[in-house]
Amino acid sequence: MGQVNEDRELNTVRNDPAATTRSRISVLMANSAFDMTETVTHVLWAMYGVLPAGATQLPHRHQSVALDLIIECKPGCYSLLGEELDASGNIIDPIRADWTTASAFVTPPGWWHAHYNETDTDAYLLPIQDAGLQTYMQTLDIHFFHKDHKSFMSLKK
Repeated sequence: MGQVNEDRELNTVRNDPAATTRSRISVLMANSAFDMTETVTHVLWAMYGVLPAGATQLPHRHQSVALDLIIECKPGCYSLLGEELDASGNIIDPIRADWTTASAFVTPPGWWHAHYNETDTDAYLLPIQDAGLQTYMQTLDIHFFHKDHKSFMSLKK
């Protein structure tokens, strides 16, 4: 797909009434040759996403390594990363990765991470992960922290 199509698809997802109930607002890039894993290659997946102005993506973790490419953002966007959460869902002793346009950072497999946009402008990113391989092996093991429930949700893919 071209940039116009990805933007259109992302806007469709973003404007869905249930968008605010989801863990992220993004479009999973896919290749019809890999319909079993729904990924861009047999090993990698990529998601074109937006972190809206003033939004937080709550802590989550997965067994895939993530390379987050920051497409566009203003100062005030960042991620916190760490190995453990406390009982309230805060990342213990986090490492802060400040975002800048055209930058990238890596999240190790199994680490909790949360994304923050403390600006008045949307931020755009492209996470790339070895999730195709992890999905095929049934080891992706995604977990999300839910603040309202102070619990974890596991997504098996």
